[in-house]
Amino acid sequence: MAKDTEKKAADKKSSKTAKKPNKIASWFKGFWSEVKRIVWPDGKTVFRNTVIVIVVVAIAAAVIYLFDQGMSLGLKGIKSLASEKTTAAEDSSDAQTSQEALDEMTEETTTEAQTKAAQ
Repeated sequence: MAKDTEKKAADKKSSKTAKKPNKIASWFKGFWSEVKRIVWPDGKTVFRNTVIVIVVVAIAAAVIYLFDQGMSLGLKGIKSLASEKTTAAEDSSDAQTSQEALDEMTEETTTEAQTKAAQ
């Protein structure tokens, strides 16, 4: 019995190694038969399709470029408006601060003048 199982195991190993080349060979045979069935386009069709692809890619690139430039200009405009408002706000806060400083100096001068007049 042990000899039978060993013999079957040996047969399985030899059959596996024998089947692998057959599987690979049959795969390549099937592959080659499929390649032979391919209908390749003629040169004129290939050229026409190539031109169509190049034109479509150029149009898409132009659209993306124009969109990008428009967005850049729009964002620059928004940024310049924001900086103008910030500058105007800073100017008004400086003016307000200058006005407060002037008021303080006027009060000090008035207080000093009143103190001298009272003496």
